[in-house]
Amino acid sequence: MLDAIGALVPLAVLGYAAYSDFRTREVDDAVWVVLCAASAPFVASKLIEMEKGALVAYALSAYLAFAAGFALSALGAWGWADFLALACIGLVALPREGALSLIPSLSTLINALLMSSVYPVLLFAENVSRLAKGERVFEGVEASAPLRALALFTLRYVPVQEYLKRKSFYSLAERVEGGKRRLVFKVGVGDETPAALPPADRVWVSPHVPFVTMLALGYALHVTVGCLLDHLLAPLLLR
Repeated sequence: MLDAIGALVPLAVLGYAAYSDFRTREVDDAVWVVLCAASAPFVASKLIEMEKGALVAYALSAYLAFAAGFALSALGAWGWADFLALACIGLVALPREGALSLIPSLSTLINALLMSSVYPVLLFAENVSRLAKGERVFEGVEASAPLRALALFTLRYVPVQEYLKRKSFYSLAERVEGGKRRLVFKVGVGDETPAALPPADRVWVSPHVPFVTMLALGYALHVTVGCLLDHLLAPLLLR
């Protein structure tokens, strides 16, 4: 019973964080305080019972979560909420059996990355659907064939007004140089609105992946089945 409650509490808090991130791309900092405070009694009781090897794995996981999360945030690869999410998961997630599952924050991050890999597929399906309907999505945009192919997997083609209203969801993926529209690809969050938007009704934008949501899913998978990569690699390791 205690184990079930200990697992459900962080899942419930992370579930709320995931919902907030998905709807607004923002999560109140108070959520992370609640997550750590509510999980502390259960985590402490488990740490007391842990063997030395598991304790070392837990400590390493907490360190990696903070260090990797802070580094990615400082580099602009993801946002502050993503860092806090991973750092807190490093404190509340416990080791499981498995080479990667033994390090909970690493297991969660790998699961999250695997979950987020569906995004390029969804973007490609959306963009190809537009092309199939006869929309001239690259009209007025100078880009080579490889760049256009990359755009189909990584960008969205949206009305300018949608971009302006939902700037927390997108980064502009175009710039105007010498009167010509060109595609811009970058990794990271944040967007600087140019002095003048491209002269078009629709623009290409880079969607911000709701990575807190992905981390919440990654944690849920870690708690239930461990690291997905452990299961995917198991057949190869058993040969």
